Amino acid sequence: METSLKDKQYPVIEKEHSVINRSNLRNIIIVISFLSALVCPIDSIRIFVSFLLLSMGCFFHFVTKGVLIRNVVLCKDGTYSVVRHPYYLANYLIDSSFCLLSGNIYLLLIYPLLFYWAYGPTLRKEENFLTSIYGDEYVKYSLEIPQIFPDAYSIKNWREIIHGFSRKRITTNELSRMLRFWATGFFIVFLHSITKDGFERLNLSYLKNNHGGLTLLSLVIILYVTSLIIKGKKRETS
Repeated sequence: METSLKDKQYPVIEKEHSVINRSNLRNIIIVISFLSALVCPIDSIRIFVSFLLLSMGCFFHFVTKGVLIRNVVLCKDGTYSVVRHPYYLANYLIDSSFCLLSGNIYLLLIYPLLFYWAYGPTLRKEENFLTSIYGDEYVKYSLEIPQIFPDAYSIKNWREIIHGFSRKRITTNELSRMLRFWATGFFIVFLHSITKDGFERLNLSYLKNNHGGLTLLSLVIILYVTSLIIKGKKRETS
């Protein structure tokens, strides 16, 4: 458990040349979600479920950041006692929330395939690296804990999800990222609020009498600007 990684650092994943990869998948999903929101209807139930998924994803991402001790030990506590790659589970939940918010059922159905296409190469590289460092310890861990999605056995460890969490590991960049996620979600809802029957009904002047849409847009701007301010403070202190 106390294995040192002085000589071997966590691998830097090279930028992949695939059309869809881990670096651009979320951007692709967001763009398609924006466009889909202009033509696809959505109801309040799906909005509620979408933000529930977004909340779970952000929470999992936040907690994992506070649990991970990279290049020092093999993390097996907290979120790592539920799945081996909690960051990727968080990303899956967050992106799925955007897909559901878009109202595009086809995007929601195809996303799992896009996810494994984009994340598969990275998963293999990371697991090969961890096996080379920790050997039998990681092999045993991988046999006990599922890769990305919890199973009936690992779900029992949810009560230990914040074990080992430290607020000192939470960076301003992490807080900025969370705000952008929420800004994106609210912006998709905003697009739904100003379109009714497709592009022909798109009319920004509709905001004058649409207080809900105006509130959503204001919230999006506040969240996004705040995320930029937080990110800017990090650059000033670095």
